[in-house]
Amino acid sequence: MLKDYNNDLMTARFPRKKGIVKKGTLAINVVETTPVVWEGSLYRFEWVRNAQWGNKGGVERKEGAYRFVNMETGAATPEFAPDHSFGCCYAENGTMYVHGTRGPGGGNILDVFISKDLVTWESRKILEFPEDIMLFNTSVCKGPDGYIMAIEIGGENPIVGKPFTIVFAKSSDLINWEMLPMEKHIYAQDRYTACPSIRYYDGYYYMVYLESAPCHRWITYIVRSKDLCEFELGIKNPFMIFDDNDKTVQDPEKFTPQQLDYIENAVDCNCSDVDFCDHNGKTVILYSWGNQFGKEFLAEAEYDGTLEELLKSHFAD
Repeated sequence: MLKDYNNDLMTARFPRKKGIVKKGTLAINVVETTPVVWEGSLYRFEWVRNAQWGNKGGVERKEGAYRFVNMETGAATPEFAPDHSFGCCYAENGTMYVHGTRGPGGGNILDVFISKDLVTWESRKILEFPEDIMLFNTSVCKGPDGYIMAIEIGGENPIVGKPFTIVFAKSSDLINWEMLPMEKHIYAQDRYTACPSIRYYDGYYYMVYLESAPCHRWITYIVRSKDLCEFELGIKNPFMIFDDNDKTVQDPEKFTPQQLDYIENAVDCNCSDVDFCDHNGKTVILYSWGNQFGKEFLAEAEYDGTLEELLKSHFAD
């Protein structure tokens, strides 16, 4: 349920806030990434796409997989989790946890992969859904009573409503998970709500997610909730939107002339799959832009402050 916020819009005092600065495109046909700090260095977790999800962007491989890329050196870890998709990562106490969907995308089983070196991985099944529920993006955060996972679902099950929809699971150890009752803990069945990234600060779960807009447009919004049942829309919305700054290329020498032309002339009507982390006193933001028809690009943005400050800045208090 989305809380009525008309009174806040009419009466709240809301001074100018710092904004997000876009730094430009990093890669072609790379989406659903998570920035994370590992052993003091900034990495990004990537789903290396299979052809089902990337053929219009030049992907030919039959199976997807996961990997980490050092964002300072460009070095990539060995791929792992073959035939998995739509993953996310969470690092704590020298251990990396990766949660993701089994299969090429839209499966009904979630697995966890666990490593202390980003090379050797253990895995186990954590959740299985009915066959008429399809699983897509996930995000994990630590709350006051353990961990929460936001899960994007689709499919024909009535709980989905209008695809896509976000439901939630809880865990005490990042390995053993159980669903919160989906009939109550859900966002939102009446419209397209996808690509969640969830964090917890001072009594609220903050969730950045994707809304579908008219005329083939996708825009990222932010809500918050104390109980994952009733949600409050941020006064300062949208969280991010597409614009020509997406097409700035950070390292042009890494691309061929044909690729640079492909970036420059791609239709940009989407700003999705936003995820973020704190690093060196700033917030690193990764997001996708493109046309939602296969031409998709990974880009980076930055906020001059902590992630907590950024998320709270969208609300009146």
